Amino acid sequence: MNGSDRRIRGLGEVSIRVNDLAAMCAFYEDVVGLEVLRREESYVFFAIAEGYGGHSQNLALFDAGERTFLQRKSETLSSNQSTLHHIALNIDLEDYESELTRLQGLGLDVRS
Repeated sequence: MNGSDRRIRGLGEVSIRVNDLAAMCAFYEDVVGLEVLRREESYVFFAIAEGYGGHSQNLALFDAGERTFLQRKSETLSSNQSTLHHIALNIDLEDYESELTRLQGLGLDVRS
């Protein structure tokens, strides 16, 4: 795929599980200077920068010892199999169907 065919328009979020949520939150808030978007007992979302299409670029930190978020989030996710570690990339909504078809054509199992 050459650069003109590229569908990625921006970084949506980076999500990681951390062993010490309070310490990591203090680091990203007080040392790095990120703005807290949402804070709950077992996770925190930070704004990193303006994103694409109205979605800001985010850093999400999840308490590695807390599994209830996974259990509440989806009946199809297994808290024993998912880590929540991921990077979300933005594409145009109008590119969704063609990108889905392309990824499935590569043999990937795409679920949304």
